[in-house]
Amino acid sequence: MALVSNSRDEASILAEAFSFVAEHRFYLRKAVDHGDFYKAIRHSLSLANELRSSQLGPQSYYKLYSMVFVELQYLGAYLVETERHGFSLDEVFEIVQYEGNCLPRLYLLVTVGMVRMIAVPDATDEILQDLDDMVRAVQHPVRGLFLRYFLLQAVKDKLPVLQSGMMGALKFLLGTFKEVVILWQHLRVEAKAENDAWKLDDHRFSLRLLLGAHLMEISRLEGLTTALYAEVVLPELLNLVPACEDAAGQAYLLQLIVEVFADVYHLDTLEKILSTCAQVHWSVDLKPLTQHLLRRLTSFLADSSRSGDGCAEISPRDVFGFFHSHLKQLHGRPRTSATPLSSLLELQLELCMYVLALNTGQDSCMELLQSTVALLQAPGVPSPLEPKLAEAVVDLMAAPLTQESLASAVLAMPYHKSLLAMMSRKMQARAALAVVSALLAGDVSMRDCETIQNLFALTDTLLRDETGRDLGEDLRHLEHDPVVFRTEQETMAQLIHQVRQDDPKMVFEMLSMLWEYFQQGGPHRIIYTVPAMVAAVLQLVGRLGSETSDQAVEILDFTHTLCTSLGTLAPQESVRLWLLSAACADKVAAKAEKVAELVRRISSSIDNVLICLDQYIPEQEARLRGLQLMVGTLRQMTVGLEEDDLKMICGRAVALSSKMLSKRYQSKAFCLCCELYWLPHLDFQDPDRGLLCLRRALQSADGAIHSDPLDVGLFVDILNEVIHLFAEGASQVSAVLLSKILALCVQHVKYIGNRVPQESMRALRSAISSLAAKQKESMEAVMVGDVYIPYLEIDLRSAEQLPTEPSVKTFVT
Repeated sequence: MALVSNSRDEASILAEAFSFVAEHRFYLRKAVDHGDFYKAIRHSLSLANELRSSQLGPQSYYKLYSMVFVELQYLGAYLVETERHGFSLDEVFEIVQYEGNCLPRLYLLVTVGMVRMIAVPDATDEILQDLDDMVRAVQHPVRGLFLRYFLLQAVKDKLPVLQSGMMGALKFLLGTFKEVVILWQHLRVEAKAENDAWKLDDHRFSLRLLLGAHLMEISRLEGLTTALYAEVVLPELLNLVPACEDAAGQAYLLQLIVEVFADVYHLDTLEKILSTCAQVHWSVDLKPLTQHLLRRLTSFLADSSRSGDGCAEISPRDVFGFFHSHLKQLHGRPRTSATPLSSLLELQLELCMYVLALNTGQDSCMELLQSTVALLQAPGVPSPLEPKLAEAVVDLMAAPLTQESLASAVLAMPYHKSLLAMMSRKMQARAALAVVSALLAGDVSMRDCETIQNLFALTDTLLRDETGRDLGEDLRHLEHDPVVFRTEQETMAQLIHQVRQDDPKMVFEMLSMLWEYFQQGGPHRIIYTVPAMVAAVLQLVGRLGSETSDQAVEILDFTHTLCTSLGTLAPQESVRLWLLSAACADKVAAKAEKVAELVRRISSSIDNVLICLDQYIPEQEARLRGLQLMVGTLRQMTVGLEEDDLKMICGRAVALSSKMLSKRYQSKAFCLCCELYWLPHLDFQDPDRGLLCLRRALQSADGAIHSDPLDVGLFVDILNEVIHLFAEGASQVSAVLLSKILALCVQHVKYIGNRVPQESMRALRSAISSLAAKQKESMEAVMVGDVYIPYLEIDLRSAEQLPTEPSVKTFVT
């Protein structure tokens, strides 16, 4: 209630002051308009007299000051025109001094002094000195700060014309800044809690910009050089920092120095700034200041490097040395709320980002990691690390691994292992995942086995389950969160593709080493890593030349081991991998000298595919999808299998189709098997068995529509299959057979009527339209005498029985 009451009192006082100022402003301007000099002075003094209030807070006082400032500027413009009021400026100066109250008298003296400096440029230095001496009379913190601020605003545009030059202006600004700091410091209110010891109280926080205004003028002085800044300005400013009795004042002054002056100044005086920071009160939180300064210099040096304007005096490596030494000094400070261990780790990370941005070399990164280990091994550090500390360490571990130039060297050093040992197992898993993710984010290549060994020494928590559990081998995966576990293992699988080397033998050796590590994770892990391993190994096979058949066989045998390990864990994925292996072996056999061994690998792969489809995939849809993949793979082969093996595979595929429980899936499967008996690339045809598969497909389709008439689309699928075989020139697939299948499709569609699915009807119309177009083309070719294109005699009369539509009428000519 007391705070609310005080707030209301201050608001009413401010409102009353505003009203008074508005009244005197009216009379001041009226007096100026009428040329009444004495009334103008009297009302101006009355306005300035309102600034003597001691009942207003800093923010309210600033609002009142802003109104008075505008009117005093108006008075100054009037005083310049001496012919209007008839008094010389010296007389005006003397008249103003008769005012009894100090503060309003000084405001008007500064106003008159500003006018005199314009009128008498030769006396500028003397007038400025007089004004500076006079304003020292006000030692009230708030009044003195605003009076000094008023003086700065009045004379700042006169400083360039001082007879003493830039040094005179610099001397004045440094002197008035010192006075302002002393006044500002007198506003200090003791912190109520230890945690707030390094935070500015409300009064000083509200008036902090008055300090910045003085320092900004120093930074804007023409002729200020880095040498002058380092020898004159900075020592004066740094002497003011320890003069502040509290941590908050010291922290703000340092922040002000860093914010106001350009980066090039800080670069040349970095050692002095950091040494002063290390000497300030131990309760000052130096993390924000150090972090901000480091980021600014990082950006400045990076831009300079890109533009070619590098600084010869100091190199990025030297900057790292200064900051690293500074951080070591901070490590020795007492652990308080202002210097927590988490802040120190964040600064270590910030310095690490500097190293990465400017590429200061491996030594810098190693020194940083070494100091981090030493910091965490100091007495008093909790073991294992608290989650917040561990997260900071995880970021620090991951950061250098995003650059290929550092990754191998960093992994070879013991620092990451030491940092990992300080964490709990849960955080170790997060750290391992962050390390792997960093390598992937930076697209870092693993080019030797030693790097892989060092990396996987850090990722043990992702490769093995926690020991000491009583769960069986088949239940070990239940101790993991399924979503997190899947993400972790998929990330590990991506790591396989970072194995890169020009020598295929070296790549194969590294992949074999990876497999040794992945095998230790158990079956619930390899279902994620085996597909990536197979893809990487088969990609390696494609890089081999025609004279390396033996090596290709060795690699394919390794692929066989990988696919076998997947076993019944993921049979659908296993089918895909076996087929990839078979297709890759066929491509190698097409250009290899020794084909027999490769053909045996193809046969073994296809055999395993059929075993998976028959024994491990009971779902009909998944089995059909696997059969589609197998047929497509065999039809794309150029070397393939021996004829006896092909016949055996075709027979097993037909037997597999007959085991389908649903007539619908049986029809689709038999339709696929038709293509196995016409393999143009492998020069293999068995039309009798192919037509038998076709008849069985029709029989299964007929049985399917008795159960569900909407399965009429099966006949359309068979028609499209026959059209495809006819186009490829399959023997015994004639135009007569095509016409019969078309008539059968139309008959079933007509029988079902308007219940035919739209997709099936659309597919049938498309097939009829395609046949009609081909028949027309063949007729035109025969008429022009093209002996190479025979007449395509297909009976399309059955299409007339379909519902008449504009698109159907054009089918029959």
